[in-house]
Amino acid sequence: MDWRRFVLAAVVIAGMPRLGSANGRPPASSSIVFRQGNDNEVVAGLTFGLVFSHDGGKTWTWMCEGAIGYTGIYDPRYAYTSSGALFATTFDGLKVARDGCAFNATTSGATFTSANAVGPDGAFYYAAAQTLDTGKQLAADFKIYRSNDDGKTFPVSAKPGDIKDTNDWWQTLMVAPSDPKRVYVTGYNYMSATPGGEQVRTQLLFRSVDGGASWSPMMTTGLTPMTSKSVIELVGIASDDPTHLYARVKDVDLTSGEAIYVSTNAGDSWTLINRKDGLIPGFVVRTALNANHKHDLIVGTQIYGAEISHDDGLTWTALVNPPHIGCLAENAAGEIWACTQNYGNGQIPNDGAGIMKTTDLATWTKVLHYQDLTEAVTCGAGTLQHDMCATMWCAVCDQLGCTPSASYGCPVAAEAAQTEATPPIVTPKRGGCCDTGAQGSAGALALALVVGTVMRRPRRRRVTR
Repeated sequence: MDWRRFVLAAVVIAGMPRLGSANGRPPASSSIVFRQGNDNEVVAGLTFGLVFSHDGGKTWTWMCEGAIGYTGIYDPRYAYTSSGALFATTFDGLKVARDGCAFNATTSGATFTSANAVGPDGAFYYAAAQTLDTGKQLAADFKIYRSNDDGKTFPVSAKPGDIKDTNDWWQTLMVAPSDPKRVYVTGYNYMSATPGGEQVRTQLLFRSVDGGASWSPMMTTGLTPMTSKSVIELVGIASDDPTHLYARVKDVDLTSGEAIYVSTNAGDSWTLINRKDGLIPGFVVRTALNANHKHDLIVGTQIYGAEISHDDGLTWTALVNPPHIGCLAENAAGEIWACTQNYGNGQIPNDGAGIMKTTDLATWTKVLHYQDLTEAVTCGAGTLQHDMCATMWCAVCDQLGCTPSASYGCPVAAEAAQTEATPPIVTPKRGGCCDTGAQGSAGALALALVVGTVMRRPRRRRVTR
């Protein structure tokens, strides 16, 4: 293989706008979404794009951020419908990939969307959070939209309450598993409430009983103590009761603490059931009922361990030796999947995998190990995934410590594989992996990676894991 072809490819990449970005964050998994009705189809959001699995996590393929349509320190909200359509919130509006390759605009156009959800009947919802933008000719829009045809049209829309079309943001959107007409949304509005002009958040919580055609307010009774920086997120709804809700409050007091609350009356009042001095990124209300005829609740953290409750949060039991959890999801088979630490860092030990799963909450199996990745998503010429992401795969894989498939013809592999205990350095001092913002150009890292790769000495023997 002529190494000059790779240098030329890197130069081409350097001229491409808005490529994906590792944005200074270490490689990590941020979300896990199963295709509705098919657990074998899984997508996992990463800090460096996303990965697809079509065999229940046995194998994975990678897609870069640029092919999805976003850059920077941002994690899209993904929704995966039964047809195989994958929706993603991006800076340029709601995007959808129906062929597993090209993320195209929806009828929402370039209106920014901040949250989405799929109901048990297949209805797809998204929440618009678009302020007036005369430069892009975008009108202010803070409605919640519903589609009954897999996101092709959105005939139902309504603005919750009497909110002003100014600085509103919808944080979470959820549909009750047992009642497709029950929809809940949370968010906040920024107000200048102090003489010094400090931005204070006014909480926005609404519910709908008619599939988003109309909305009524929920209450914050019991959600205390909150601060001007608090954020309320819906994290679960009981599978057999559409009025039994769970919420996470970020910045619950003057520290960075977080708390989990339960409401048994559709959000009219809330009760504290768990609190930590730091983040609680993982929460699951399990679908099946336990011996107490209640749903098990699981909280997972990166530094405070994980716990289970069999009595709706009245008491909790610590899990023994859980991984360091950054997100939690349950599939239809009752498996618990978790975003875990593939490499670890000075504060959070490594788990040896970016995703792990369990059936008994005692034994955790590695599902996604970054060093075992071999392929980028295969797409046709003319797609960003083919023309941009696949071209970058040799360099990205080298940084992750994985071995690309021979079909890529990567000229030289890494001198030595990364160990699970040592995260790769994905971001150079100037610019992130493919970021075109103020910190560097998209192609700068790709060029440095590829040129650095082709100029290295012959490959050393790979470290045995």
